[in-house]
Amino acid sequence: MKKLLLTTLAISAMTTSAFAGSLNLDARVDYNSTTFDADTASADAPSFSKFYFKTGRLDYAGKLNDEVSFRVRWAYTKDQVPSLRDATPKGIELAYLTHKMSDLFSISFGKYNTEFGGFEGATSGADLYLTSEFYTQKGANSRNLDGTTLGTTDLLYMTGAKAAFTFEGQTVFLMAADAEKDVTIGGELAQNYGLMGLVYKGAFMEKALQFMASYHILNASEDDKNNFYAVGVKWDSAPIMASLDYLMSEHETTAKDTVTSIVGKLAYTGFENWIPRLEVISSEEKREIGTAETNKFMSYGAVVEYVPKKEDTFRYHIAYNTTTEDHETLGDISRQEIVVGTRLLADFLK
Repeated sequence: MKKLLLTTLAISAMTTSAFAGSLNLDARVDYNSTTFDADTASADAPSFSKFYFKTGRLDYAGKLNDEVSFRVRWAYTKDQVPSLRDATPKGIELAYLTHKMSDLFSISFGKYNTEFGGFEGATSGADLYLTSEFYTQKGANSRNLDGTTLGTTDLLYMTGAKAAFTFEGQTVFLMAADAEKDVTIGGELAQNYGLMGLVYKGAFMEKALQFMASYHILNASEDDKNNFYAVGVKWDSAPIMASLDYLMSEHETTAKDTVTSIVGKLAYTGFENWIPRLEVISSEEKREIGTAETNKFMSYGAVVEYVPKKEDTFRYHIAYNTTTEDHETLGDISRQEIVVGTRLLADFLK
């Protein structure tokens, strides 16, 4: 009986692998040592060191036929409590189907990537070491920013509908989705506004030169508006990979809060097994809602990745990041991080 069960499972697995598409494990495990320093005790934060999963998710993609495809990605490192608005937790990052109606047009329904945040937002979280204040909406001491703006971590995965128009290496996305959180009255859903977005992606010179521009809007009401702008350019031709993003988040009521980030990244891929990277980020938070103040940030990062075999998505990495914040009220705040870890992306069905 035991042999029969094992044989049945083996045949089932082989049959599934032949028709089911791909099932990937994406795991990045890091050791992180972080220290903080601040002019005032209220702005300081305790130093720490830890081992943790920077990324941990299962990613399944397949096709019903040549026109209909689907994808589900579950992050076991995130909150698993379902929301009221779309019945999914943050742990379900992607859950959508796509109908390719022609070579020029396709439409997706479900929880999808909003193409938010320029090339920084388009980078897999498993490949991020230093992130902008636009991305995290956090200060140098890991506190939430003083203002009321939103960022990439709030809006990268949303539930709704997304249309894609593709022509000659260019793609235009038009999308509508829920708000970023449950809007309730007396415990009942009261959402009447949501996210809308328009995104352009272009590739030229055999995809070596890439451009991205996006505008997203998220309103809580007619008098409470969020606007998000991103413009980016990327050069990706061996041995140089470089990108530059300009990112802006605005929240406007009777006044306006703004966070602006400029993100520059440079990598050299000419070595056999080593990839060095440099990253520079400059940000500014300007507050008008509540207390009026302007806070500035400057971050630098250096990364070295070691890839034993270029054909495999498996690596080791070590990174050093430093961030300084010139806070108008709290004074100078700084953070230093040392990150050592490994990342694996592997298909179960191969």
